[in-house]
Amino acid sequence: MDMSLQAILYLLTSPYSHQRVLGLQYAGKYRHSDTLEACLACLTDPDEDVRTYSAWALDQIGNPETIPALLNALNDTSFDVRSHAGWALVHLARRIIPDMILPEVIEILSESDHEGARQMAYLILHNIGGAIAQDAIKRYWK
Repeated sequence: MDMSLQAILYLLTSPYSHQRVLGLQYAGKYRHSDTLEACLACLTDPDEDVRTYSAWALDQIGNPETIPALLNALNDTSFDVRSHAGWALVHLARRIIPDMILPEVIEILSESDHEGARQMAYLILHNIGGAIAQDAIKRYWK
């Protein structure tokens, strides 16, 4: 079933979480960059499923403008949100330039009090790879 951009944007701003999830699924499936702002807004939604699918959709869209929001999502209470945000950061690093992501992820690994965020930072660095990432893991992963 095809879904117009207007229909997706309508779903993304619905008062019903299941409709926002559906909108995020379509935004990610079609990689609609015009939904970027609405998808970013969903990343701080009160509903865990909405936040999870938001991180997934942002991964599919693949825009480097999402890096700060995805880094912040590593502190989410939900493992699923952190995991999807982490993979989005790995994919952005692989597609673009790891140097845009590595410093912030290393900072999370070395300074965060949020154990889930630290674990995800470790996994991100491990999957990005390279000398800088490996050195940070050796220095800060306890």
